[in-house]
Amino acid sequence: MMNIYENVVILNPSLSEDELKSASDKISDLIKNAGGDIIKIDNWGKKKLAYELNKQKIGVYMLFLFKAPAPAIKKIEGYFKVFYPVIKFMVIKLEKKQIEALPKEAAGTPASQEVKAAE
Repeated sequence: MMNIYENVVILNPSLSEDELKSASDKISDLIKNAGGDIIKIDNWGKKKLAYELNKQKIGVYMLFLFKAPAPAIKKIEGYFKVFYPVIKFMVIKLEKKQIEALPKEAAGTPASQEVKAAE
């Protein structure tokens, strides 16, 4: 059974636009290779961190909404621990109420990959 997960990743702010795009693509490929389907990718842009992480005071926040089998999460989290652009990450399994609150296109079948640029 495929569950729906929300994954927030904080990336190193010193990465160039090309490196950020590459990191996002690698994360997407990892999710797909683990048996998941990307529903939505949202770039929240650079934000000040609440506390310093890896000597960084600012991070680039990205949201990945995806469907995946439960065993895939361990593989995804293991990759984040060694993937150098990732400063911090969190993967959360969405509950039924959270899934119902999603826009209809997100709760249904995976939409085409959507990346929103930070304003």
